[in-house]
Amino acid sequence: MKYKNSFFRLDIKENGTFLVVYPPVSDGKSLDIKEVLAFLDEKGCTDYANTDIKALLETLADKPAQIKVKNNPIPPFSESAKVIISPDNMVAYIRFYPPSTGGKVMDKKEILAELERKNIKYGISEKVIDVFMMARQYCLNIPIAKGKKPVLAQDTKIEYFFNAKPLAKPKMLEDGSVDFHELNLFSSVKKGDVLAKLTPHSMGEPGCNIFGEVVPQNKPKIKVLKFGRNITPNEDRTVITSEVNGNVTLTDDTVFVSDTYNVAADVDASTGDIDYEGSVMIPGTVRTGFTVKAKGDIQVNGVVEGATLIAGGNIVIKRGVQGMGKGSLSAGGDICAQFFESANINAKGDVIAGSILHSNVSCGNKVVVSGRKGFIVGGEVICDSYVEVNSIGNRMETQTSIKVGVKPELYEEMKVLVPEANEISEAIEETTSYLNVYKTKVKNGAKLSPENVKQIKDLNAKLDGLNKEYEVKNGRLQEIKSELEEGRKGSVKVLGNTYRGVTIFIAASTYIVKEKDVHSLYKIVDGDVRATTF
Repeated sequence: MKYKNSFFRLDIKENGTFLVVYPPVSDGKSLDIKEVLAFLDEKGCTDYANTDIKALLETLADKPAQIKVKNNPIPPFSESAKVIISPDNMVAYIRFYPPSTGGKVMDKKEILAELERKNIKYGISEKVIDVFMMARQYCLNIPIAKGKKPVLAQDTKIEYFFNAKPLAKPKMLEDGSVDFHELNLFSSVKKGDVLAKLTPHSMGEPGCNIFGEVVPQNKPKIKVLKFGRNITPNEDRTVITSEVNGNVTLTDDTVFVSDTYNVAADVDASTGDIDYEGSVMIPGTVRTGFTVKAKGDIQVNGVVEGATLIAGGNIVIKRGVQGMGKGSLSAGGDICAQFFESANINAKGDVIAGSILHSNVSCGNKVVVSGRKGFIVGGEVICDSYVEVNSIGNRMETQTSIKVGVKPELYEEMKVLVPEANEISEAIEETTSYLNVYKTKVKNGAKLSPENVKQIKDLNAKLDGLNKEYEVKNGRLQEIKSELEEGRKGSVKVLGNTYRGVTIFIAASTYIVKEKDVHSLYKIVDGDVRATTF
C-alpha cells in the first residue's frame, strides 16, 4: 500500500502480539508516542516498557520495525476510526487505524455511521471516503466534512470628495520656530460640486457548521448621508452636491456647506458674542469675556484672551491663547495654536501647539507640541493615544501631569455592567432550566394543560427579552475592554528633557520622574510605565 505518515498496526502471532511501526515517507509526519501508548493500552497490551517503544520510534529508519507488546496473542480486532472536530465546528477530520492480523476493514456504511455518532450532518464528502477505500491511509487526519462559511456583510461606505480634515501641519522655519500663518483651514466648494457618495451596505449570508447549525454572519455598520442646508441629494440619497459656492466641512459625520462669517476685526463690545451655523473667520483678537460659537470651524488670526470658543469642527489660533485662567476652547475636531497659556483646552481630535504653559488640555487623540520651544510646563495634559513634545517640566520642578489612555469613567461603567450582565446570565440559565423541565415532560409523553402552555409562552418571551438585554450589556462590556486595551498602547515621546516634578500616567499605570530623563519614550512594558529609548 502507498502511504505518507508513519503508522502502526498489531501483528497477532502464536507466540504473542507484536507492534509493527512503518516509517514516514517523504515529508510525512512521525508518530506521537502518546498516541501509540494509548492505543496499546486500549487493546490490553501491557508486556512492554515505555522506553522500548520510545527507542523504537526514535531509531526507526527506512524499513518497518517491530517489538513484542504482549506475551500471548490477543483477539483480532477490526479497522477503527477517530473523528476530530475543529474548535470552530467547521471541519471534521477522520483518523483511521489499521486492523490487526485477522481483523476486518471498515466499509462505507460503517464510516458514515462513525460520523453519525458524532452528530455530523453537513458537508460530508463521500468522495473522500471512496478515495480512502481505494488507497487506505492510517494515522493521518483526513478532512471528511466541511461547513459553509458565512458570507461577510459589508459596511456602508461613504466617500467624501473634499478634504474632510483640512487642519494643516504647522510649517517649521529654518530658525526652529513654527509658522502658524500658512494653515489652510477652509475647503472651498463650487455650486454643483459632488460632495460625497454612499455605497450601500450588504447583509451577507449565514453559513452552516458540520452539525447543521446556522453560523450567523457579521452585522454590517449601516450609515446614511447626513447633510445640512445648501446641499442637494439625488433621488436615492446616495450622492450629494453643493447648491452654492462656499466652504464645506464635516462635523459629527454631517456635511455642511456655508458662506463663512467674516468678522470685521476683533470680537469685542462692537460685535458682541457670535453664534453662527457655519464657520467663523476672525482677523483680529477675541477679547476677554466674549464667546464665539460655530457649528463649523473657527479661525483667529490674532490672540484669544480670557474668552470662550466653541466649534463643532476645528479651531485654529494663528498666534496663541493668553487665557488668564478664564480662556476656554472646545472643538469637535482639532485645536491648533502657537501657544496656550493658562487656558482650558478640550478637543475631540488632536491638539497641536508650539508650547503649553500652566494649561489644562484634554483631547480625544494625540497632543503634539513642536517648534523652537515645544515645551509643556505645569498643568495637566490628557489624551487618548499619544503625546510628542520637546520637553516636559523645567529645572524649577514645576508639577506637570501627562495622562494617556486614562479613562476612569470606563472602569466605573464596567464595575456596574459586570454584575448586571452576570445577573441577566443567571436569569437566562434559570428560565432555560424551567423550559427544559417542560420539554422533558413532553418528551416523556405528558400532556400539558392550557395553563402550562401559557407558562411556556411567557417563559419563552421572558428568555427572548433576557437574551436581547444580555447582548446589549455584553456588547458594551466588550467595547469598554477594547477601549481600555487601546489605552495601554498609548505612549509619550519626549525629544529632549523630562524633569523632576513630572508624573506620567498611561492607562492605570504611573511613572514619577525622580531624576531628569533624556530622549525618552514612555510606554507600558511588562505592566509598568517605563522610560525607553527611541
